[in-house]
Amino acid sequence: MSDASQSDYASTPFKFIVDGNPYYIHAHLVSRYSNPLDRMINGQMAEAQKGFAVLEEVDEGTFERFIEWAYKGYYTVANFELEASSPPPPFPCSEEECQKPEWIEDPPADALPAAELTVEPISAMEPPTDWDLGSFKKGKRRNKTKTRQELKESFIHHEHTVRREMISIPHTRANQGVNEDYTEVFLSHARLYVFAEKYDIQSLKTLALEELHNTLAIYTLYRRRTGDIVALLRYVYANTGVGEDLRTLLRDYIGYEMSVMMKDEEFKVLMVEDGGPLLSDFMEMVAKRID
Repeated sequence: MSDASQSDYASTPFKFIVDGNPYYIHAHLVSRYSNPLDRMINGQMAEAQKGFAVLEEVDEGTFERFIEWAYKGYYTVANFELEASSPPPPFPCSEEECQKPEWIEDPPADALPAAELTVEPISAMEPPTDWDLGSFKKGKRRNKTKTRQELKESFIHHEHTVRREMISIPHTRANQGVNEDYTEVFLSHARLYVFAEKYDIQSLKTLALEELHNTLAIYTLYRRRTGDIVALLRYVYANTGVGEDLRTLLRDYIGYEMSVMMKDEEFKVLMVEDGGPLLSDFMEMVAKRID
């Protein structure tokens, strides 16, 4: 919950211009959360003298979520898009898959024959520990499957610090089918993280990271929805630096979904185009699966 005070609301609203549109937010509220934005409002910068600031590298949706968070303590994620029909698979399909009617949904990407499901269900009450991702023993497929499950459990059980303190934060929605495009859902969290990093708003940065994690943890990766993840990876690796927590989050997610992601030609191309960091992170997770 936001801890905005009466003095915040009594302060003069400051004008920000985003995508050509004006937004007004109480000056004290902005100054309390962000030192860089405070300097625009109260410092010697040209923005303080003019009484407004133009933010060039932020979109309206991201700035509106920042304002919502500043006043409420949480933000509303972007909506998913519902496709009229399923797009063709981005990678070669079997004769059976290619002939399957579009209205029949793909099974979840991690669906395995019942005989191979050897890991007990995860307890929702089990406390998170650390990021120990387990080890892999060469040999039987059973070990490999279990290691993938260990990677997934470690990802799911990552501890939240900011989100758990939010009382009225909206419930995270899980995707329901292959026709739901979650690209904008993912990107709305990632863009807010990048915005918070740029303007040194640490609590918002952490919340955006935890919200994206919470979404990915319950996301069903259908084979024809890998493009949503590729779009997220492309944005994150183009707008964050080496060692950023957001990259680490996606590295760990790809670590247990690599079997389906490697069937996506766009993902392979992105690893080459990225110039090294994404490929390096991917190979780090491959090593955890085969070491």
